[in-house]
Amino acid sequence: MQRRPYMRPFLIVYATRTGHTRHVAERVADRIRTLAHEAQIQDVRTEALPPLERYSAVVLAASVHLGHHEREMVKFVRARRRELEALPTLFLSVSLTEAAAADVRRPDDERLDAQIATRRVLDDFVLETGWRPGKSVPIAGALTESAFGPLTRVLRKIVHRDVPDEPARQVVFTDWAALNVVVDEFVRDAVERSKGAPLAPPEAPEPPAFRRAVEGAILAP
Repeated sequence: MQRRPYMRPFLIVYATRTGHTRHVAERVADRIRTLAHEAQIQDVRTEALPPLERYSAVVLAASVHLGHHEREMVKFVRARRRELEALPTLFLSVSLTEAAAADVRRPDDERLDAQIATRRVLDDFVLETGWRPGKSVPIAGALTESAFGPLTRVLRKIVHRDVPDEPARQVVFTDWAALNVVVDEFVRDAVERSKGAPLAPPEAPEPPAFRRAVEGAILAP
């Protein structure tokens, strides 16, 4: 029987300020596991990461605030750039600007401006880190409790949505179905790339009964 290429785990590294990007990373990991692959999640701020060569592919997810990705993610990518370049990579840029870009109720010119702003943030990340991901995808974020208060009026204008004045709940704009499509495509590409990798280690054959008996006699006290 032909053996499949050996697939190491997928790694998802995230940087978040309000917590929603962690939920995005968890959804990515769940989807990868649904596709019968192992997935590990690490917070870029708190977890010591092993060498990336231990993984088949890496997904990075970082939130955007005031037009910049989290500094911890920038620092991580700078430090691990060579390792990332050797692997299939997916970069998820999580922002409210993408929520505006994806809002079909907004005028076309406003959506275009939001798309340009999102692309500019991604380009700035490449300039800051010196690393170009295998694929970059903007992801609409969420309004969390920490975003309410004086900023609520401004955020209403940005996303053109009804936002509660009190932090009674999150307002999530992430399109989870679209995210699944992105992850599925990334996993397929990683599997295709792995076909040139070594095959899964063969299982040790069961020794014949006579050999087992002899070895048992020799090893017996």
